[in-house]
Amino acid sequence: MTSALSQSMVNRVELKNGHTLIIEDLSRQIGEDAFVVILRASISIDVTNAIFSPDSLKGLSIDDIIKTLGDTVEYEYRVERNMIMDHEKDQVFKDLKDTFIKNLHAYLEKDVFPERLVLKQYRDACK
Repeated sequence: MTSALSQSMVNRVELKNGHTLIIEDLSRQIGEDAFVVILRASISIDVTNAIFSPDSLKGLSIDDIIKTLGDTVEYEYRVERNMIMDHEKDQVFKDLKDTFIKNLHAYLEKDVFPERLVLKQYRDACK
């Protein structure tokens, strides 16, 4: 049994909030005719004053946020489907991608998304 990796960027979507959504196919072969189909979606967000509204940093320092999280924060969504037959894998990946776009695209491109993600990760890191 070989484990062939077919990692490739499928889509690069420029969002209305100025960030870029990357959708990748990380599917790999797990048997002679079977695959695990993996979709990974990610957005890299630079931690700068520009992503925050005036009120959102009340009591917080951008320097403290950067010290805690670093200069860049990563949003990642990943979904897997196991034991997919070779002849079905392309359709399964397309369905995963279409569902992701339908359910999350509008939220990810909102102006408040980068701010909310960074603040949530900062609060989680400070717990």
